Amino acid sequence: MEISLVLALGILLLAGLLGAVLIKKLKLPAVTGYILSGLVVGPALFRFIPIETLNELNPLNTITLGVIALVIGGELEFKTLRKLGKTIMWVGTLQLLGAALLVSLSLVLIGLPLPMALLLGGIATATAPAATVAVIKEAKARGPVTECLLAVVALDDALGVIVFGLLASISDVIVKGGQNESIFQMIMAPVTEIVLSICFGLLMGFILGFIARRTKSPKNLLPITLGIVFFTAGIAELFHLSAILANMVVGSYIVNTSPRRRKIFNQIEGIELPLFVAFFALAGACLEIHMLAQVGLAGLIYFVTRMLGKVIGAHLGGKLGKADPMVTKYLGWTLMPQAGVAVGLTILAQAVYPEGGSAILNIVLSSVLITELIGPIFSRKALELAGEVKAEKKGLVREISSNL
Repeated sequence: MEISLVLALGILLLAGLLGAVLIKKLKLPAVTGYILSGLVVGPALFRFIPIETLNELNPLNTITLGVIALVIGGELEFKTLRKLGKTIMWVGTLQLLGAALLVSLSLVLIGLPLPMALLLGGIATATAPAATVAVIKEAKARGPVTECLLAVVALDDALGVIVFGLLASISDVIVKGGQNESIFQMIMAPVTEIVLSICFGLLMGFILGFIARRTKSPKNLLPITLGIVFFTAGIAELFHLSAILANMVVGSYIVNTSPRRRKIFNQIEGIELPLFVAFFALAGACLEIHMLAQVGLAGLIYFVTRMLGKVIGAHLGGKLGKADPMVTKYLGWTLMPQAGVAVGLTILAQAVYPEGGSAILNIVLSSVLITELIGPIFSRKALELAGEVKAEKKGLVREISSNL
C-alpha cells in the first residue's frame, strides 16, 4: 500500500520519539531508540512504510547531514585546534590506518582476494558523523574526549577518502594491470575533491557571515543559515564534491570569524531534535536485517577488526600525541558508527572490483546495520566512563519525555 510522504514522515517522527522514551528505560541512547523504531515501522518488520516511499525521503538525509556538518564545524574553533592539533593529527591518522590495515590483513588471511580486502580496508576508515553528534548533544558531553572526538570526526571525512583512494588505486592496478588510470591520477581525484570542497565551503562561509552581519532580526538568521546549508549541499552534490566537508568548513568559518556565531548556532539548535529523530528513524527503516545471514565469516571479521583497528589506532595516536589519558583510553570506542560515507565508498569499490561487488555491498551494509544500532551505545558509555556526561536531567531524552 502506497502512502504519502507527509504521512510517512509523521510516522517516523512519532515512532522515533516513542522509541526514544521507551529506550530510556533501558538507559540506552535516544539514537538507538530512533533507529529501532524506524526498523519496526519499516519494510523489515511491520511494513507501515514501503521501500518506495522511503527512497523518496532520501533528500532528508542530505538536509540533516548538512546541518550536522555545520554543527561539527561550529565546534572547530582555532583555539581548540591549536591546543589539540598534535593529538588530533596522531589520533585521526592512526585510527584510520589501524582500521584499514587490520581489516585488509585479516580478510586476506581468511582467503579473500587482495583487491577486495584492500577496498574493504579503505571503506573501514569511514565514520558516521551523525550518530556521534547526536550522542554528544543528548549527553550534553563536554571535555577533552568530546573536543578531540568532534575534531577527529571532522578530519575523518577528508583523510578517509584519501586512504580509500590510495587503496582503490592499488586494487585497480592489481585487477587491471594498470591499463587505465595511473596511481597518481587515482590519488589526485579524491585530493582534488577535498581541496575544492574546502574552497567552496570557505566561500559559502564568507557569504553566510557577510549576510549575517547585515541582518538585524535574529529570527531571520535561521532561514538564512538553512538556505546556505541546503545550497552548499546541493551544489556540492551537483559537482561531485563532499557536501559534508563543505558544510563543516562553513561552520568552522562562522565560529572563528563571525561576531554573530552564537546567535547562528543557537538558532540551529532549535531544529536539531526533529531532524535527528526523522533522520535516524529513516535510517532504521531502511536497514535490511536479512543481510546479516549473507555475510558469513568475512562480515564478522570486517566488523570486529574495524572496531579493534580504530580502538588500537586511537590509543596509539593518543600516546604519541601526548593526549589526555581519558582521550587515549576511551576515544577509540566512540568511533564505531558507520553509515552514509561508507555506502558511498562501497559504490566506488564496486566499480573498481565488479566481480566482488555484491559481497562488498553485503559486508558493508551488514556492518552499517550493526554499528548504527550498537555504535551509539558504545559512544555514550565511553563518554560516561570518561566523566564527560553531565547531569541526567539536562539530557535530550528527558526533553523528549517532557514534551510527550
